[in-house]
Amino acid sequence: MRNLILMIAISIIIVCCSKENYSDNTENYSDNTENYSDSSENYSENTGIVIKGNILVSQTKSSKVTEDSSLLLSDAKKILVFNKYYYKLYDIVNGAFSVPGEIGTGVALIFLDTNNKYIGNLSSQGLNMLPLGSLSNGENTTIDLSTLTLVGNSVIPSHDPLGNEIQISETEINCLKVIDGYYEAIAKNIDVDNDGNPDVLSDRHLVIYTMFTINGGHWGYNDLTPIRTDSSHYYVNYMVELGGGSGLTFSDGDISLSGPTEDPYNDIKLWGYMKAPQCGGDRGFISSFCRETNAQPDAPWGSAFLPFKKGTYTLTLDGNRSFTLNYSNIDMEYNLVIVIPTLHTDSAGNLISISFDYELPDGEVINPASILTNVMVQLSNNQGSQFYVNDKNKLTSITGFNELTFDTPLDISSLHQIDLSYDDLLGNQYDIIWR
Repeated sequence: MRNLILMIAISIIIVCCSKENYSDNTENYSDNTENYSDSSENYSENTGIVIKGNILVSQTKSSKVTEDSSLLLSDAKKILVFNKYYYKLYDIVNGAFSVPGEIGTGVALIFLDTNNKYIGNLSSQGLNMLPLGSLSNGENTTIDLSTLTLVGNSVIPSHDPLGNEIQISETEINCLKVIDGYYEAIAKNIDVDNDGNPDVLSDRHLVIYTMFTINGGHWGYNDLTPIRTDSSHYYVNYMVELGGGSGLTFSDGDISLSGPTEDPYNDIKLWGYMKAPQCGGDRGFISSFCRETNAQPDAPWGSAFLPFKKGTYTLTLDGNRSFTLNYSNIDMEYNLVIVIPTLHTDSAGNLISISFDYELPDGEVINPASILTNVMVQLSNNQGSQFYVNDKNKLTSITGFNELTFDTPLDISSLHQIDLSYDDLLGNQYDIIWR
């Protein structure tokens, strides 16, 4: 339990890079791999978002601290800051700290002693990260947590930023809590080499997360309302993706995944991979795996990728280096946001803009900035050839999520499919397909 929450933050370090070299082994499968911008290279220490707080130099241990923990919050000398593209250690000086945040990400604060031993993590309203999507003062927001108290492994701020500096609804908080619980279940992945220290501190960390492809329905067109697919006809395709720190690498193609130990599959195959330096962000590699089978007769595409059971999986590099990871699958619908497009054209039928609505599967409207990091739009013809993608100009909290405009009207006479791809704040990836 001492390391339970640290894994949540480590899972936020998502491997987000352009995967143009990924192979697409299924003709009708929509490849979501282009939804990877290396935002880590653009992260700036000079960001205007500041998160600060204070620790009492002399502090008694909470009665709720676990029995195997002898560390107090006053023992904290460092903060390990995670978001989905970035992590770094910062010093706590005379009980005070001030660390940067990046808008449009989820950030977790992990408190360590002078020997990098885990003490606890920031927690507010049961949420073990700060969703920096919709902020009271945008990129210039300062979040003063004030005095912090350790309860168990949770570091509780005396000032709660949720609903104050961080503008977020109870529904959106609860949605993120469900994702949070997913990562708690794989907490022991923080030390896959079993040396007693978090792997991220030696750049040998491994992360595992889920990718979903969903049938959204048919897009809206000018005055015609979009037609959403009933949830029973989402025809979800599943993949798992693993990313390794810069201290991990392997010979070309010599990477495999097996498991779960409790009831192993015999159909896991490597879907694609990319190694440094293409990944950027001080990452050693990214790789994805699937379990492919025949699609149902009424499926909207010609392949079916089956889900992975929760359990213990083994990642093997170069045939002789094995790492065990716990994977806990989640019910996609708890965290799914349906991004709904409506196309707007000029008198010649050329596309001039796309507007977007954001709903949960039950139809409840949400603020996307509280849940998503970015939205990428891909337009393709019936041969699967992409003729437009906004990979260099994704929708974000900064650009706004409501509309994509085109400087030059776009001919969409061959349009067959729209892919709306996004990451949630903790790294799971979704591709909503509209036809």
